[in-house]
Amino acid sequence: MKRASIKDYKNLLKVFVILLEYGVITKNYIAGWADSILASENESEYTFIELSTSKNLLDTVQILNKNSTNADTEITSRAVLGVLYHLLLEEQAALKTVFEMATQISYEQQLTPDEQFLLYRFDEHTVLNLNDVYETLRLLKTNFLDFLDIYKGFRLDNYESWSAVSEKVKLELPMKLEAVKRNFLY
Repeated sequence: MKRASIKDYKNLLKVFVILLEYGVITKNYIAGWADSILASENESEYTFIELSTSKNLLDTVQILNKNSTNADTEITSRAVLGVLYHLLLEEQAALKTVFEMATQISYEQQLTPDEQFLLYRFDEHTVLNLNDVYETLRLLKTNFLDFLDIYKGFRLDNYESWSAVSEKVKLELPMKLEAVKRNFLY
């Protein structure tokens, strides 16, 4: 049986950090993930044990940060967008939180300029219309989901295929972004 290496999970660990920062997942979610790795092996790296038994959020974040320093920011940014897509569909995250996260990701220089622009502009529009009528916010959420649909191949449970998903997204990105820009609200 192959022993899992924490280095094999650097992109997932970085996504965990981002999701933890915004309260989208909990420390217990990460402990459960680490437990599943530990249960599948006869012998494990100590880092998995640390994540499984971490007593507080700060310790968990430090362990995650330490082991995700070489994460691929292009993949992790798009993976977060994919996770947000699924969370919005399942109504497990607040729209405002998702927009805040998307705005933060918009500053990632590994993304294309069109991705950065669209991510930033959705949040700007939301801030201006938070007190607007329900129909406007529903339309905004629908348009944002149409945009995030580009990244739906990224989920927390398929992290081992994120590189392949990322390559597919990059190939389809120009065409899909054009469609999103055509339907953009302003």
